[in-house]
Amino acid sequence: MYILPTLFKIFLFIWIIFIPMKTFFYPLSYVFMVIIFLVHLFRNNRIYKFKEMLYTYKNILIAFLLIIISMTISNISSPLSNLLSWHTEFNYMFRYLFIFLILSFLYKEKFFSKKFILISILSSLLLQATDGIYQAIFHYDFIKHHVSSTATGLTGAVFHRNPFGMFMAIGASISFGLVFYYKKFELKKMEIFFLCSAFTIFIFNLLFSYSRASWLFFLTFLVVLLVQNYKKLNRYHIGALISILALVIIVFLDNEHLLSRFNSLINANSSHRFAIWTHTINLAKERILLGHGLMTFASTLGQIKIGGIHHSGVHNSILEIFLFLGLFGLIAYTFLLWNIFKRILLNQSAIQLSLFFAFLVITQFDQSVIKGIIPLSSLVLFAFFIFSYKQNQKLS
Repeated sequence: MYILPTLFKIFLFIWIIFIPMKTFFYPLSYVFMVIIFLVHLFRNNRIYKFKEMLYTYKNILIAFLLIIISMTISNISSPLSNLLSWHTEFNYMFRYLFIFLILSFLYKEKFFSKKFILISILSSLLLQATDGIYQAIFHYDFIKHHVSSTATGLTGAVFHRNPFGMFMAIGASISFGLVFYYKKFELKKMEIFFLCSAFTIFIFNLLFSYSRASWLFFLTFLVVLLVQNYKKLNRYHIGALISILALVIIVFLDNEHLLSRFNSLINANSSHRFAIWTHTINLAKERILLGHGLMTFASTLGQIKIGGIHHSGVHNSILEIFLFLGLFGLIAYTFLLWNIFKRILLNQSAIQLSLFFAFLVITQFDQSVIKGIIPLSSLVLFAFFIFSYKQNQKLS
């Protein structure tokens, strides 16, 4: 009776652990999760229950269906679309939508708890954070032996410092949010101490990833969370925030590389993003309604050099959607975001709202919402928490 839930939790844990790393364990664990779901669905005759759940999610599914339709129309109509275009659309349906539905359904079937998922997420993030500390000391990480340092930007076992920085920003946001609401989540003293220690490690890695978009992620999360709770702030909150700010300032003043990255941020040095965005807008105007099809920027449209190098991505989710899917696709995505935003408002969750805006900000500079396995998998988990949320419900 308990074999399937146990197996599912094992593969779910593996899947979450390997989201940051491009290895075969990620797709392999996903395949086993799908198999376990199908076995449970048909062996225990739960198809009717699954259909009931689909009906409760009808608004979000309609929004997602509109996106799939826009992808299909763009891929069919564009002379530039290719096999990768269709592969990307396939992944959207069977890698991201399907895993969201599987998680949502098997959670209702009591295969796992939200606390289990949260522990798995923190375990994955802390593994990367520990690897980042190791990399800062020995100049290579102990998992995949990526060579880097605090002079060039920490990457951990992730393929680039920007996604690594995003993970560290997520970790810092989650740990800060949980401690901020320690009474609501009924955290014990040891749990608070653990989360505070984890927060320190995440912040160190976040700073020395040199990922400016990830800095903006955490800053957005922090500002939105504090604005929602400004009436509840007491001297302990203010003292903690001042201490964190002072420590960060000291670290910045002591490191010329950090200061250089910060100066480039406040001076709006976009690393050629403004030129990329201008080029993207000009390309999008050529097929303004239906777009050029998925994944056509790097393969055909992005072959010109900007700043002396070829760029594989748009670095802006709105422009990327507009380029690939046109106005129709942009409206479909807006409808999806609106449904998610309404659900968060209904949940009245300050942490969810803060993370929503943080993800929205970072995807305007990095992390593709079309092709990025790492951000899309992270957003699937975020969507699971949003749509499984109930008022006054603990992490059960």
